[in-house]
Amino acid sequence: MSGTAIRVGVDLVPLSRVRTMADADGGRLLHRMLTPAEAEQSRFASGWDVHGVAGRLAAKEAVFKLLHVTGRPLPWQSIEVLKGPGEWPCVRLTGPAGRWAADAGIEAIDISISHEEQFAVAVAAGATGRPPLEEEFHAQQDLVQR
Repeated sequence: MSGTAIRVGVDLVPLSRVRTMADADGGRLLHRMLTPAEAEQSRFASGWDVHGVAGRLAAKEAVFKLLHVTGRPLPWQSIEVLKGPGEWPCVRLTGPAGRWAADAGIEAIDISISHEEQFAVAVAAGATGRPPLEEEFHAQQDLVQR
């Protein structure tokens, strides 16, 4: 089988979880999850931008899900979500996430982030020219035929 496969990942983060992380140990956990550039874009003079952080964390999880990696922890520092032109979010992959995307033939990932009073949600999408593995293909066919 050949052609393009579209991959999608989605994640939802409760803002209450981010508030707890921001309050604990001066946000040390957030500094481990965010790159320095992300942390800089996620701070106000008064403290953490809880909505912005929740959106970034959701986007990182969504990107990790579309990479289809099993048995590995999410490499937080390897998936960077920054503001691009026009303030739209953009993704930069390095380290393990960059290698996984390259192995899958994914050259670009688009993300969309939204947040409201209690939650932030992110969707990530990427296309790969690599055909699905045979077992993935058969699983997909089973779903289509049902």
